[in-house]
Amino acid sequence: MSAMLLPTAVMAQTSASGTGSLTVIQPLTIAKNADLQFGSVVRPVSAAGAVAVAVTGARTVTGDIQALASGDTPQAARFTISGEGGHALSVTIPASFTLANGSQSLVVTTTNNLSGALSAQTLSGTAGGAGTLDVRVGGSVALATTTPAGLYTGAFTVSTAYN
Repeated sequence: MSAMLLPTAVMAQTSASGTGSLTVIQPLTIAKNADLQFGSVVRPVSAAGAVAVAVTGARTVTGDIQALASGDTPQAARFTISGEGGHALSVTIPASFTLANGSQSLVVTTTNNLSGALSAQTLSGTAGGAGTLDVRVGGSVALATTTPAGLYTGAFTVSTAYN
């Protein structure tokens, strides 16, 4: 009988190396530079109207509302977002918020100066350096002939996060 040779298993060993990396960027900060101020107005007598402050800070009134030069100077709210230059981020600005005077309330519909989607903003500058984004918030509020006189105040939050 002849001897059969059986193949023997050969264990081949191979390897590959990988590398790791980490990029650390500047944290985002947001600073409020100015509040949204509608100034002082006289309640409409015969027809409802609205008070608006553009993102440029210009105030307009419609209907039977009279704008006064006294009181707070009308201005848009201003915020500065700072972080790593050239990076994409999302900005959240509420579509509306409430101003209250005791149990009375008024709804402010907001506007802003940002181009494109709020979720697709970019800080100025380039990676490795600082960058900023100027955010301005204006708004409009309707007044009826029955709106009670008084100081109406409220708050809103602007927030941001890297994409």
